[in-house]
Amino acid sequence: MKTSHKLIVGTATASLVLATLLPAPRPAAAHGGEDHGDTKPATATTGATDEVSLPKESQFLFGIRTELTRLDSLNTRRTLLGIVSAAPGGQGELVAPQPGRLVSLKVRVGQSVRAGQVLAVLDQTLDAPAQIGLSTGTANAQAELRAAEQDYQRLQSIADIAARKDVVAAELRLRQARQNAGILNGQARQRRVSLTAPISGTVDVFTLAVGQQVTAGQPLLTVINPGKLSVTAQVFAADLDQVTSSSRFLVEGLQGETRAPARLVSFSNVVNPVNQARQLVLDVSGTSGLRPGQSVNVRVQDRAGKPQLAVPTTAVTDVAGKPAVFVHTSPEVFKLRFVQPGPADDQRTVILGGLAAGERIVTQNTYQLKSVYLNQ
Repeated sequence: MKTSHKLIVGTATASLVLATLLPAPRPAAAHGGEDHGDTKPATATTGATDEVSLPKESQFLFGIRTELTRLDSLNTRRTLLGIVSAAPGGQGELVAPQPGRLVSLKVRVGQSVRAGQVLAVLDQTLDAPAQIGLSTGTANAQAELRAAEQDYQRLQSIADIAARKDVVAAELRLRQARQNAGILNGQARQRRVSLTAPISGTVDVFTLAVGQQVTAGQPLLTVINPGKLSVTAQVFAADLDQVTSSSRFLVEGLQGETRAPARLVSFSNVVNPVNQARQLVLDVSGTSGLRPGQSVNVRVQDRAGKPQLAVPTTAVTDVAGKPAVFVHTSPEVFKLRFVQPGPADDQRTVILGGLAAGERIVTQNTYQLKSVYLNQ
């Protein structure tokens, strides 16, 4: 009996010690393949394919900003590609009137000249056939002059019996013969020609040298007036409605290095059969820093018209190649809305369809919201 009692007491004591040493049991945990229950993510969809849910904290972190759409009057703007050229009267070519040798050059490259100023002197040179022709013409003119003089003197000696009309005819023949002989003799004696500037402006680059032989019709010098320039641009069908005679035009370099206001000269009614564009010609007056042959951007800005639904240009994004905006439908829900954009100015874009006035849209940092939408 004593032995049994001791055994029972010893067993109870050992169990108590073991229970004291072992750690407390942990809650049961699921393992691979088992359902752990729903865990709410940082961003979650609403179930609709065109919506995205974004908590307030994430909106603040991404810098999302919204505003209500409204009707607005704005200046629409288009950009065309143009080419600068000399306007009528803005460029003049000095051409050799006859073959010859340059005996004098009175200007240098970049020099400013006035219309009528002597730029070069040319000595006429004749080839063998021309010299023979000139000599033959001079001899014939002298022979005709002698014959006319003799005929006139003969009629004068018998003027009392000669017919009056024969005397008058002889006198006219003599005058014509003297004139022809004088012209040919002058050509034979004077072959030096002074070449003058056709317009006022600046002498462009040339490679002439004194003593150089030139041919008839050869361009010698170019004088350009930098204050008389024009710009030609192509206007395509999509921009025809926004380019009118009341539009304002600004010409600037492709890198924005030069800017100059322009005035509409003509808007051709003829359509280019290759690209279906119409030609727009602008006048750029005064000192503009532009040069003939330069490629430029032509900014076309229309005056404000009737109020239209307009949104900040930063609100319009591109999703799957289509323009769209994000509409803020509830505190943490944004709905993607495809829209039809219209004309735009520097800051706002007209929305022609897909959006109504009074709706709240995302205007800043749409890229972050677009990334969340595409990755959901």
